[in-house]
Amino acid sequence: MEFSNQQIEESELPSVLDIKYRSIQKKHRTVSIIVSTILALILLAIPLTINILSGDTWFFDHIIYIVGICCAVYGFLILLSFKGYANKGYAMRERDIIFKQGWIWRSSTIVPFNRIQHTEIDQGPIERMFGLSKLKIFTAGGSSSDLKIPGLLPDTANRLKDYIQIKVGRDEEE
Repeated sequence: MEFSNQQIEESELPSVLDIKYRSIQKKHRTVSIIVSTILALILLAIPLTINILSGDTWFFDHIIYIVGICCAVYGFLILLSFKGYANKGYAMRERDIIFKQGWIWRSSTIVPFNRIQHTEIDQGPIERMFGLSKLKIFTAGGSSSDLKIPGLLPDTANRLKDYIQIKVGRDEEE
């Protein structure tokens, strides 16, 4: 057999724009808004608590600025929740899984099945309240997950996990 390594023209390459992404659940946007609200309240509570404990009036003297900054951060986080949700999606292909996300900084992560070590399904307390799960995919060489797909129904997350595990097992046999 003769070795061949023919050049491929860019126009012949498949386009990622042709991929049909599946959206995550709309309830994930609500979860993001709740998390943003909790974060904004914490950002507001920290200086207030410090001010009360110290007996200083600095916080109350500058309350309009502090509240304004907190409102601006909160507004940005809410905007990010809406815009970010619209750009999140995943797709399964024959040999890999793809997840796209981002509004300001967009990214697409592609994880080939033959690189996957294990998968995990995770639910935080707020996600659990809304009946959502997060699929985590781990590849070799890292202690944290390489891909996280949030906003999945538990049944969908389990089906994706089972499918990936089957594909990983088949790839190991080949």
